[in-house]
Amino acid sequence: MEQKRKIAAALTATAVMTVMGAGGAAAQAQPEAGKAARLVHAQSNPVRPHRCYDIDSAGNEFRHAKYVSAVCDGRVYVLSVNESTAPPTPVGGWQFVGGPSNVVDATLASNVFDVGGGPVLVTALTSKGNVWEGVCANTLPLGPCTFTQLPKPPQ
Repeated sequence: MEQKRKIAAALTATAVMTVMGAGGAAAQAQPEAGKAARLVHAQSNPVRPHRCYDIDSAGNEFRHAKYVSAVCDGRVYVLSVNESTAPPTPVGGWQFVGGPSNVVDATLASNVFDVGGGPVLVTALTSKGNVWEGVCANTLPLGPCTFTQLPKPPQ
């Protein structure tokens, strides 16, 4: 009986920490319009996104990489995949790439045959109709991204 109580307490503590963590992330300050925001990933602690509703991918031959994006809980996450292994292997887990926290749609782009390993671009549309573009270092896993707000699309 005591063991069951310890397990129940541990599960409750995990649920509370998860809820607190999600709330703290949503309260993150956003950059001012027209200004760039930079985020350096915490590689040692990849995030496991949930409540995902949009997905996209882009490949890059130079890095032998594929990048998969998902919009989860209004934030953009990217999973880097090493395409030079058989089978292809995810690298570094899902990484929050920065930018706005109220995203409803996101796309990825990369110059497939870029000889110099140019950047990966993340474009995000927010629930308020704002568009942000992130320029990310083309590494495995995906490197830091710098987001800039683009002009608002026509209504």
